[in-house]
Amino acid sequence: MEILTLAEAKPKIGRLIDRALAGKAVLIRKGGKLVQLAEFVLPEPIPERPVGFFRRRPADYDLANRATTSVTAVR
Repeated sequence: MEILTLAEAKPKIGRLIDRALAGKAVLIRKGGKLVQLAEFVLPEPIPERPVGFFRRRPADYDLANRATTSVTAVR
């Protein structure tokens, strides 16, 4: 793994990107901090749901309203 300064990396940026796309670690130092050059993989898109997919039915509300709410005092 090679660590380059920003000044060293600027003229070689095309080759460094090719190395990063090949899976090799590329680190660039600026001041006292390091930056890693790596391929960004786009996540899979979330599939679209049909209209009404998340709509609740009245029976769902009835079940939630039947929860016990009575509390007895403990002494």
